Amino acid sequence: MDKPDIVLARLAADQQGMIVRSQASANGLTARAFRTHSEHHVLVPQHRGVYRHAAVPLTWQGRLVAAVLAAGDGALGSHRSAARAFALRDVPRWRPELTVEATDLPRVAGVTIHRTNRLDPPDRTIVDGMPVTSLPRTLLDLGAVLPYEIVEQAAHDAVIRKLVTFESLVAVVDRLGGRGRRGVGVLRAVLLGAALDERLESELERRLVALAPKSPHIELQHRMTCVDGRVVRLDVARPDRRIAVEGNGDRWHTTPKDARRDRERRRSIQASGWDHYEYGWSEVTETPELVRAELAVLLG
Repeated sequence: MDKPDIVLARLAADQQGMIVRSQASANGLTARAFRTHSEHHVLVPQHRGVYRHAAVPLTWQGRLVAAVLAAGDGALGSHRSAARAFALRDVPRWRPELTVEATDLPRVAGVTIHRTNRLDPPDRTIVDGMPVTSLPRTLLDLGAVLPYEIVEQAAHDAVIRKLVTFESLVAVVDRLGGRGRRGVGVLRAVLLGAALDERLESELERRLVALAPKSPHIELQHRMTCVDGRVVRLDVARPDRRIAVEGNGDRWHTTPKDARRDRERRRSIQASGWDHYEYGWSEVTETPELVRAELAVLLG
């Protein structure tokens, strides 16, 4: 049988330093040994039946795991806590926030607990030892506690960082989108308002290039240095006439805060004496012949 210190260290290592008394007992630690370690402050109480190993500093991750363990089987960090676990941008910090699939809400001091009637296997994951809701489920749940603008920003951030796909967000709305489920309406509005497919940027550029006229004077992926020293790469360019044409995928491949950087880039190109034209996804996909005719005039 392992020594008490080894049992406690193993449990703490897997749970951000947290230990449940029942877990220790199930791993062979006697009540006397547990009491001795508690009296010598090796085990520091966090919630009823949940302790922190004194060798592990108390962090926000540890607080969340302690709350999950105190809430009982099946509890998950969720909403703002799960968003923090995924390091999503601009989601405000909050005290530990959990979701449980239970009839009655457990009482855990200093913790916000939500009740749900459905936590499917795809809704569960572990991030750095923290049991939390999956990222698609987290984004859906955020709509119940945060305004549209923050959920939109978080969704953009997740797609840009390739943490989630457009298809998986559509899937969670389709699976959980029944009447009355909080948060679904916000995420659905985000998906309808912006096609958050991480492939759109390259696809938009590919389609735009295909519509450009063929000419030795036209360069693709033209590299230029602006008057302010900024180096840019243009999708389609006619350098002899200083004409630049680019796909404007800002709505999908940049977040609202990053839009300022793109505006500054655009101004640098124009200040360098270039005419700068942009085409969006809907123009290139819905009216390609019109775009083709316009590019023939601009670049031909």
